[in-house]
Amino acid sequence: MKKIFWIFSVAAMAISVASCDPKKEEPTPLDDITEDGFYVIGEATGKTEVTGVLAMAKGINEWGSDDLGIKSQQVRDGMFEKYIVLEGGKEFTLAYVNGGQKTAYGANLKAFKPAAIEGDYADNPADGWFVGKLEVGNSAPKMKMEKTGLYHIVLDLNNDKLLTDAQILVSPVTWGVRGGMNSWNFTALEATAPSNDGITYTLSGQKLADGGEFKFAYNGGWKIFLGKNADGTKFVKANTNIGKDCKPGGDNIAVTEGAGAYKITLNYKLAAGDVAKSFSYTITQESKSETPTTMYMIGQDFGGWDWGNAGVAELVPVWGKEGAFWCTRYFTTNGFKFCALKEWNGDFTGLGNDSGYTVAEGNCFVPEAGMYTVYINLLDKVLEIKPAEVYGLGDAVFTGGWDFDTAQKCEIEDGKAVIVTKGAGELRLASKVMPTTKVEGCVDFGWYDWWKTEFIFFDGKIAYRGGGNDQERVQIEAGKKIIIDFNAGTVEVVDGAAEEGAIKIDGDLSDWDAIDTQVASTKDTPVYALFKVTNDKKNIYFYTKRDTRDAIWSRGGYVYYDIDADNNPATGVNKEIDGLEMWLYFFPFDGKEIATDVGSGDAYPSKAVFNNFKFAGKVGEEWVEVEASMPLADAGIKSGDVIAVYSWSNKSGDDLKKTPIVYTVK
Repeated sequence: MKKIFWIFSVAAMAISVASCDPKKEEPTPLDDITEDGFYVIGEATGKTEVTGVLAMAKGINEWGSDDLGIKSQQVRDGMFEKYIVLEGGKEFTLAYVNGGQKTAYGANLKAFKPAAIEGDYADNPADGWFVGKLEVGNSAPKMKMEKTGLYHIVLDLNNDKLLTDAQILVSPVTWGVRGGMNSWNFTALEATAPSNDGITYTLSGQKLADGGEFKFAYNGGWKIFLGKNADGTKFVKANTNIGKDCKPGGDNIAVTEGAGAYKITLNYKLAAGDVAKSFSYTITQESKSETPTTMYMIGQDFGGWDWGNAGVAELVPVWGKEGAFWCTRYFTTNGFKFCALKEWNGDFTGLGNDSGYTVAEGNCFVPEAGMYTVYINLLDKVLEIKPAEVYGLGDAVFTGGWDFDTAQKCEIEDGKAVIVTKGAGELRLASKVMPTTKVEGCVDFGWYDWWKTEFIFFDGKIAYRGGGNDQERVQIEAGKKIIIDFNAGTVEVVDGAAEEGAIKIDGDLSDWDAIDTQVASTKDTPVYALFKVTNDKKNIYFYTKRDTRDAIWSRGGYVYYDIDADNNPATGVNKEIDGLEMWLYFFPFDGKEIATDVGSGDAYPSKAVFNNFKFAGKVGEEWVEVEASMPLADAGIKSGDVIAVYSWSNKSGDDLKKTPIVYTVK
């Protein structure tokens, strides 16, 4: 990089970044400059003098990493930023002023638009920006924008050599709001004409829930990616949002006057110092909501029809959605009804757009006993009751990610929701609320974001987020069974597996009756097969049941158990199925007798791994049944691991090898 530093007297300081001809240089007085630093200067700023209001603020790196102990939203050495109105078609440059010396900084800006808003560019503005490699000194090119408007300028000197190059980034700015009222999407604000003397951005009639939160953001993004180090562990990202007190990347802004319609105003005026000094905002309630903020369910199962009973179910507000409530409960076939107050005043059995239940003799009834989730939307006059789906969120503790379509679903056992943790870490739980007709606040899949219907527990008691702030986190260990009793409002945490002895490998298959079938053959032939997997603290157990009408059994059939120990087809060894870490086959029957041969795949360390493998079974007129066990330690599997287990017997069960049991070890 070519660096040429210009030295001037304060009385005769001038700058030229487009020509080497001194006759074309324009004087740029340094009136009113009180501090050394970086400035945005030039005709595009509308300023004929280099004044303090043109000074750039210290830049904030939005990125951080808990794993590396790096906090987000920290000042980055050598990073500077500025919001400023630039006149279209006119030139500007950046200048570093230091005690009577001035150095020009510029770049050949080129338009850039991410191919996809994901990966490094997740949460970036979709419409793109302008960026160029930094040049310093006489060779530094002047820059200009085609259109007049407010722009966000970011300069990164790459002092730590983390990026590929030092750079200048310039993004056009269209301010809007992102919050619970639009499911954290983007609603643009109306703006007055762009001017550094002031721009007013407004949004009227915006409905906000009690305590509703939002931020100001531009162009639908949260941040802009500037670059990362070679190994991809450290990043530089500039904020494209301002929060509470107008701080870049600041806390959410919350209304405090209750639900209603609000006028939101954001004001801009060019100012020196931190970014926050160029902005201010007001939030004014235009009208107060008359929509009830509470909702209750009463019935024989919910308080014994007594409003004073603690068993009356209080529905939970859907976060950020005015007039919307939900609850998950176990229902018998007894009747129930609803009311916004804990009294017989305005109780109801429907709102007009109702489904999932019937009404008889003035009460509601579900079709059969079971766990259900109730959803009420007063503004859209909707009351829906659907079979409950409760999830554990997070790939550290559970098997899935951070949305319902990838999360780990709870099992329903004895009127309670049950889930076993995969690993240790932060606990997050949520009930899926999925309106039949998608409404504002739902994600593309049709359900509300999980955090809008999440809950957690403290001291054995369920704590719902409702319309409140992010909750304090609960840390939990791997292999814990979480038992959620919504009706009692309690949570019990126990060890996820029983002691050794849950299944005995003795040829008596009756102890498998309590274990549900997890995979069964779907062939349209007389041949039928099914299998199951379970475990206790010491062993993992397998069960296979086969139809003896498969002639291969008359010759003595074999059984395979193939295990993808990390449930990842990209790892392990390919043996007909991608991702296997181990496999074993054995010949349980020789005619009508139990055989004793056991083998293992030659890629997983050796047969010694299966020295403690046990099996037994029986042969009937129509079925052969096999049960087997293997120590968890021998297989290298531990509590909380998620494994895929494939099983088939000879060629007639080949369809099963495409349908594994995906099993979380207790």
